[in-house]
Amino acid sequence: MPHAFFFFTSSDYAFEIQLFKVYKEDLKREFRFSDKIQSQVRNYLQGVVRKHESLSRGNNATSASSSTAPPMLVGFHIRRTDYVKHAKKMFGARLPGEKYFKRALNYYRTRFKNNVVFVAASDDMAFIQSKLKTEKDVYYAPGKSASFDMALLSSCNHSIVTMGSYGFWTGYLAGGEVVYPDVKLYSDYRFSRSMYERVRLENFTPLPAD
Repeated sequence: MPHAFFFFTSSDYAFEIQLFKVYKEDLKREFRFSDKIQSQVRNYLQGVVRKHESLSRGNNATSASSSTAPPMLVGFHIRRTDYVKHAKKMFGARLPGEKYFKRALNYYRTRFKNNVVFVAASDDMAFIQSKLKTEKDVYYAPGKSASFDMALLSSCNHSIVTMGSYGFWTGYLAGGEVVYPDVKLYSDYRFSRSMYERVRLENFTPLPAD
């Protein structure tokens, strides 16, 4: 019996979701990070979970009982730097800010009854650390490289994204629920609510932006 082979080639920016959606499981299986990066990601996430569980035990020291279930891991990517001007110039859009961040965090806290850990990464770590500094369940990516951050975020159970193709791919590869901002646009944008609904990405959940 002849064998079927699939070849995936991506050039420039991978925008046409409707073309590769049917191959999602094949893409997730074939697109693999190096063993070194996967090992680093596992070690980092294990450290995050241990720290979270230690803090939880301390907070519940006087409680009669506490949850023994491991926390749910939610990757959180926040696009900044050049995209601030790019989004405004190309789409008439403003990048989501603190209101959206809080809304997205609380969405998962409610869903998982606060047994959740957020792993945040960005191209502007100083910005997100200043905006999320009061959020005790948010941990920050070490910023090793773009490939490490992609592997880290896509290894989480669920995702929060803002704008941009990088954030889209972290959520798409993670495979769980992906919360994204329903931003106001004045021109077509590939990673928007209209696109996600048109191609029927049912695991993508819009939340109001600022």
